[in-house]
Amino acid sequence: MKRTCPLRIASYLPGLLLFIFLLFPCTVLAKDYEKGAEFLHVVSPGESLSKIARLYLPLTEAYTVIDLIQKIKQRNSLTGTMIRPNQHLVIPSVRSTPLTPKTIPKDRDFEAKGIYLNRFSMGCRKMNRLLDRLIGLGGNTVILDGKDMSGKLSYPSRVALAREIEASANPIIANPTELIHYLHEKGLHVVIRLVLFYDPLLAVKKPDLAVRSTSTGEPWLENGKRAWVDPSHPTVQRYNLDIAKELAEMGVDEIQFDYIRFPAMGDTRDATYSFEDSFEGQETSKYQVITAFLAQAREELAPYKLLLSVDVFGVMGWEHSEDIQTTGQKIGDLARYCDVMSPMIYPSHFYGSFQNITNPGDQPFTVVSETCRRFAALLEGTDVTLRPWIQAFPFGTSTFGENYILEELRALSQSRARGWLFWSAGNAYDVAWKALAQWNDTVLERKTVKAQMSQPDEPIIE
Repeated sequence: MKRTCPLRIASYLPGLLLFIFLLFPCTVLAKDYEKGAEFLHVVSPGESLSKIARLYLPLTEAYTVIDLIQKIKQRNSLTGTMIRPNQHLVIPSVRSTPLTPKTIPKDRDFEAKGIYLNRFSMGCRKMNRLLDRLIGLGGNTVILDGKDMSGKLSYPSRVALAREIEASANPIIANPTELIHYLHEKGLHVVIRLVLFYDPLLAVKKPDLAVRSTSTGEPWLENGKRAWVDPSHPTVQRYNLDIAKELAEMGVDEIQFDYIRFPAMGDTRDATYSFEDSFEGQETSKYQVITAFLAQAREELAPYKLLLSVDVFGVMGWEHSEDIQTTGQKIGDLARYCDVMSPMIYPSHFYGSFQNITNPGDQPFTVVSETCRRFAALLEGTDVTLRPWIQAFPFGTSTFGENYILEELRALSQSRARGWLFWSAGNAYDVAWKALAQWNDTVLERKTVKAQMSQPDEPIIE
């Protein structure tokens, strides 16, 4: 049974509410509040619903002030936002214990349909608008930045090295467990993306962990920028594994590794790595380093019952030896230690006349179809799910629009891929929404026609 407690705290901070919890018998109240109790708030002069919602937000299951305002209005049968002094408002779902979201286990062949949200979208109303639209169009997955290409973390971390280099200073998301709970309540599969070895912050703050230049002995630069840390350095690997485990403990459903590779741009011949000096007389390769790291991650994340996925270059489906030697991404080996593989099949990133495909950036169906075919062949005999990223941005093509994305979806539907992920770095998905709405209409129409064709003819009654 829920309990409604009278309490007037209009001019006090939420910390006082926690103090008041302690004044009551813990054995009685803790049980009630874990289930979600209700408090009776008496409105003071000058108070607004927004102010009241901000006061109680840290103690409720609502993620945003707007969400809590809606819950208060519904619970109190308010049609508008006008309130008056001394009015009694029931505040729903006030808790005395922190939220503890749990991973919602999925089979590795779960058909994810999702979008990427950067850490800036995660911290504003834009996230709600995008996710509501995604869900309305049949989507079920959101990919959030845990650590992005700046090296910054989106949440306050307890990892010692992260705190030392201030990777989590001024985080966008102050309470990640609350966010994860909120997304689970919306029925979403929560994926956290970790950019691994492209880490400008760590490379600058800890130069000894950066990729080294053979010619100068100084940190190696990619096109004039110090951005890469050494993927083979034990401290770098441990740092990323600790972050992954920290996020797993928060109840995420999937960890996705991006930039799980060595640098591929700039003067890579001038780059040198610690693993080249650590194997006395034994020849090793970059793909062995990357594969060993993924194997270690698999082992350490196994207790959390979440999915482990990796992002790889789309071109790796062709298995060119120079690409494997440069990046360290060998698909068959990586497949032994992950649940999902997500090649980044962006037609605009296949340059020139690629494999006899003229202007690949303008041929989404051909590029996505052929890339999926090649990855499916490489993953033959494994349990790994092929779940591609597809292009939802206008870069590098003169034909981007709704039909562009429809062609990508059509190619996926005719392949062995399962699910899709839309990529737009700036989270501009208006074109994708229109394309997805059309795609859903087409799928529904096909199902209707198929159902009609499968129905037996009705007997003619004379």
